[in-house]
Amino acid sequence: MRGDKEAAIGPLLRAPLLNPELTFDTAQQKVLAHSQGTLIVLGGPGTGKTTLAAECAVERIRSAVDPLKATDSILLLTFGRERASELRDQIALRTGTTMKEPIARTFHSLAFSILHMSNEIDTPDVLLMSGPEQEFAIREVLNYHLAQAVADPSKNYWPAELAKALETRGFVRELRDLIMRASERGLSPAQLREIAAKSGEKYWQAAAIFWERYLGGLALEGSSAVDSKMRIDPSEIIMEAVSRLGSDSNPTPIAQELRARFNTIIVDEYQESDPAQRLLLRKIRGNDLIIFADGDSAVGRFRGSDPDTLRSEFADLAKSGKCEEIILKHSYRNKSVILDLTSEVADQFRSVAVQRERTPVHEGGSALSARLRSESEQAQFIAYQFRKAHLIDGVPWREMAVIVRSPGATAQAIRRAFAHSGVPVSNANEALVSNSAIAPILLLAKMATSSAPISINDCQKLILSELGGGDAISLRRIRRALLSEQEQGHGDEVGGKKFTSAELIVKAIDTGEVSIEGGAPLLRIADLLEKARSANKAKGAQAEDLLWAIWDNALSESGEKLSLLWQRTAVRGGNRGAMADRDLDAMMQLFDAARRHAERFPYSRPSSFIDEILRSEILGDVITTKGQRPDVVEILTVHSAKGREWDLVAVAGLQDGAWPNLRQRGSLLGSERLVEMQRHSVYARQELEELAASGLAQDERRLLYVALSRAKSSLVVSAVQREDDEPSRFFDDIDSYLNGEISEERRITEVPRPLTESALVAQLRREVHFGQVQPVREKAAGILQRLAQSGIAGADVESWLGVAPMSTTAPIVSDGEKVRVSPSALYTFDECGLRWFLESSGGRDGDSSAQSFGNAIHGLAEKLAKEPDQNFTSLKDLLNRSWSLIDSNSGWISRTEFDRAVGVLERVVNYHNQAILERPTIYAEARFRVEVENVIISGSVDRLEIAADGKALVVDFKTSKSAISPKDVAGHMQMRAYQLGVTEREFFIE
Repeated sequence: MRGDKEAAIGPLLRAPLLNPELTFDTAQQKVLAHSQGTLIVLGGPGTGKTTLAAECAVERIRSAVDPLKATDSILLLTFGRERASELRDQIALRTGTTMKEPIARTFHSLAFSILHMSNEIDTPDVLLMSGPEQEFAIREVLNYHLAQAVADPSKNYWPAELAKALETRGFVRELRDLIMRASERGLSPAQLREIAAKSGEKYWQAAAIFWERYLGGLALEGSSAVDSKMRIDPSEIIMEAVSRLGSDSNPTPIAQELRARFNTIIVDEYQESDPAQRLLLRKIRGNDLIIFADGDSAVGRFRGSDPDTLRSEFADLAKSGKCEEIILKHSYRNKSVILDLTSEVADQFRSVAVQRERTPVHEGGSALSARLRSESEQAQFIAYQFRKAHLIDGVPWREMAVIVRSPGATAQAIRRAFAHSGVPVSNANEALVSNSAIAPILLLAKMATSSAPISINDCQKLILSELGGGDAISLRRIRRALLSEQEQGHGDEVGGKKFTSAELIVKAIDTGEVSIEGGAPLLRIADLLEKARSANKAKGAQAEDLLWAIWDNALSESGEKLSLLWQRTAVRGGNRGAMADRDLDAMMQLFDAARRHAERFPYSRPSSFIDEILRSEILGDVITTKGQRPDVVEILTVHSAKGREWDLVAVAGLQDGAWPNLRQRGSLLGSERLVEMQRHSVYARQELEELAASGLAQDERRLLYVALSRAKSSLVVSAVQREDDEPSRFFDDIDSYLNGEISEERRITEVPRPLTESALVAQLRREVHFGQVQPVREKAAGILQRLAQSGIAGADVESWLGVAPMSTTAPIVSDGEKVRVSPSALYTFDECGLRWFLESSGGRDGDSSAQSFGNAIHGLAEKLAKEPDQNFTSLKDLLNRSWSLIDSNSGWISRTEFDRAVGVLERVVNYHNQAILERPTIYAEARFRVEVENVIISGSVDRLEIAADGKALVVDFKTSKSAISPKDVAGHMQMRAYQLGVTEREFFIE
């Protein structure tokens, strides 16, 4: 990204790097002293494995004659790009040595470099697809298949019962999962077909055919693309790299070069590796291999990691030469209370592991379990615990985290509670298309790059977004102003046809011709669309240029650049600042994704990137520059918390069915059965499902173990207890361990008063007003006085309701003056006198959608009564043309309401046609005025119908969804007022 763009988005600060003095225990010193052969280091959470992995590299660089050359001879492999980046920084800081190439990498990064090494002049470059790109490619191949099957059913190789499933997002993900699990185990499409025939898995035959065509499609796309790059997905790249290294007995020159180059290979979190990655490691290993592992802490089994086979893997390594095993037994992270709890959880694993025997370096700590009535109370309880730790114990916000099983309602409730309680929280990790501030920018970019007509729904979204700065009221005014302009002859008509307000809005944005008053939102969107289209049409335009044209020209409602407004709001802090901070990060991520796309596809048009981003169904692995958040709480999943630690951790949402989640992930295509089949050489379906279920249960316990072991000093475990949602057995086990056996009456934790200024003021005011003990009331009043002197809102007595003197004592109605009420006001007074008084004094909201709906029906009914030539068809057409002014919703909600309105209109017309035969004299909106003592009742009725014998019938149309019962009608004050008007003969008939 260019410097001017970074300046517009805002200055970013790099996170500080720490270089502490390290001391090591005896076992750790033995690890650092290792120099030749294979070393397997086993240790539980917090025993220093990752620190040792980096320090092994540091020691070798420091002791080398040529440190720069030494950095090129060491390879450190780890499980994630962010972890690799952190390890590189840590090693560079501790050695002060410049590195020619990254010393710490992921397995995929290593495989990628191997493919580049093996490419000859006539071999295309390799392009590694991201997760969203792979799903998109699978969806494209599926769509092509569906189109072929429609044209020629004989080409349909999928079973008929999967016809509906093929179109779903879930099927794409299951298919991707099956392909990845098969690739990680070195299988080919042909081998998958053989396994399908042997096992009787009826869907694998079709999946193998699809897989073969999918790979062919990637090869064809690579050979035909202008950039001539070989597309390869994450599931294929490892095995493709392995194939470039040859066999053990006949290694290729690349394999020989790598073995000669990497004197030392260090692998951190080895338990997260899959069979293909372990095969790659065996191909390049030299004389110095150090492996750090903890099978109990594996969280990537759903991605293909294989912690269950660690012991057999280590046995194979021992057979191949000198091999030593060291156990790390000291826990430097968990204090004794937390370590005891995690050990209790680990005791339930089905396997025995020597690394579970850990001794705490630090005694003490705290762990508590809380059973709450609702997710809201759970969130409030956690917010209370965090504010208490910060305010009373002095724990920094950055040393606190909430860990959940997966994103969802629990995390959202906690985020809301934190915002309400003043707990600063880090930004949510979400897909770009899901960000409410970024989505309008992507939508506008899509409009600028698409040849399809602009839709009214997209226009409305843009007008109501921050780019347009409009709201529902201004949108309705815009519609009315455009229609009024057209009626006055200033707008466009083609062949005498008048446009609807929706068509006029689309035309105004598309052409930029806006002359109505209050049309600023239209002008802002039209101007941005014009600039985006110009950027898209420019020679050599890339997605980054298109996005920059939108971002740099976007203006707020006040005319300020949106980029500067977000930056200023973010710096100011608070809830709005946190949101602006999140949006700026998302904008940086969007530009970074556009830049990477341009690097990968240098000749692609902006439309290809926009389509990819909008269709991405999972969050991509994107590393962008983010500003340092020095003191905020994080809310994250177990997988995101892997490898990290905090002083205080809350593990929330241990609900039955959610954690543990024992639902099979590949329930339709059976990817987990394939894994167990390859692991155990078992083909019986029932036995495979039992193995998969058992493995899944162990996975869920590993996730719990990892989550609990992130806490250094304090741990909070919570769940919700209610009729439709029970805590899981994981929570019950922890609760009984911490609090003893639980009884039939499950103990519910009460949420303490929030530790906020407003809550304290409210409690003190309650004590002052309603307290029974006088000394306590006086003390509360004294504290309130001190708070008021400090400027705390709500503490000053002068600001309390009822304390200030009345603004006036004059009567609302002067003596002798008549009180004027309407029939509807009588009904409101009967329901609630206070509401009647407030509304009659001007305290009313604008018309709601329901009121606009009712006004429209009443207007059509009046038109029907006064104009004999009107019928259902003409009135329905009028309703359709006016609907955008009546209902501000869009999509299926608006269509549903319109259908309901048509149904109501049809009933009105049918009633009218029948009533006019029986009562030929009909007055619409007939007015009346009745005086009763000092009260004047005046208003109008929807219809006054007079029969031939002179009897009058009052008709009042009600458009609410629930009908009024005959019993309620009899005492209805509005209807009784109408009856009074009839009996007193006070109607004014025109």
